[in-house]
Amino acid sequence: MQSCLSTVKALADETRLRIVRILMTGSYNVNELVTILSMGQSRVSRHLRILSDAGLVRARRQGTWVYYELTGPWESETRSGFLPSFADELSSNPLQFAATDDRGIKACLNQRSRQAERFFNDVAERDDSQREEIEGPADHHELLSSILASVPGGEGNGTVVDLGTGTGRLLSLLCENSRHVIGVDGAREMLEVARKRSEELELGEVEFRLGSLEHLPLRDGEADAMVANMVLHHVAHPPAVIKEVHRGLVPGGRFLLADYVAHWRESHREKLGDLWLGFNREELIGWLELAGFEVESERELPGNRRRPGVFVIESNRRS
Repeated sequence: MQSCLSTVKALADETRLRIVRILMTGSYNVNELVTILSMGQSRVSRHLRILSDAGLVRARRQGTWVYYELTGPWESETRSGFLPSFADELSSNPLQFAATDDRGIKACLNQRSRQAERFFNDVAERDDSQREEIEGPADHHELLSSILASVPGGEGNGTVVDLGTGTGRLLSLLCENSRHVIGVDGAREMLEVARKRSEELELGEVEFRLGSLEHLPLRDGEADAMVANMVLHHVAHPPAVIKEVHRGLVPGGRFLLADYVAHWRESHREKLGDLWLGFNREELIGWLELAGFEVESERELPGNRRRPGVFVIESNRRS
């Protein structure tokens, strides 16, 4: 009863309802919430503290930054659980400031995306030794190759999408195990470097498409497999990417995800253009399962002084 009363009291305020509605779309730091809500930081922090004390919101530290997200059954309005009808109503029957908040959310995510895009356009012409640090270690490519070897091939099959293809370092590997490869990236300059690499190596049927990973330039069910190699920590809204991957895969299609384990190397933001300092295992698995994937295998490759550890997760789209 006391817990229920705390929840009701916490939600008995329009600003806190707005914050809950905003956090239904993802995680945001205080500065981003201040901008979206057009309020002072002390006011926003006070409301976040009330929601946190009621167990509705939690803080998650990413290096020196702190992001806020919903907890438990509040993490997504699509989950069943405590007050699901209220969550649905809050997301579909908006408050008077909903339109303004939605514009703020869109502007915030666009700003994140522009930040990453500017960085990668700037580094597109760097040599491979510098790009290796940006695109992650190569010691997990052998593991990716062994998994990709079982992707179906032949007429009408074997289409693999390289998400955030960057300069095309994975293209040779993908072409060995598929009939048709599609490289998708949001940075035009990166795609040009990848295109030149493909032509120089005479890789065959490789297609390049410019577009956001949160809104993939793919038809529903167009791909047999997708690979997100060291790219998720560069995107504005990772759960949205995973949902788009699900949409673009055939039923039973395979999704290979390789990305950094959560770390504290703050220098990665400025030096490598990272928006997120890696991820927790539970976080990644939760996003995959919520989007409709079944995790088949997972492996963590240890890090060292130069770089964090890396998750390699294989999953299949449920029919």
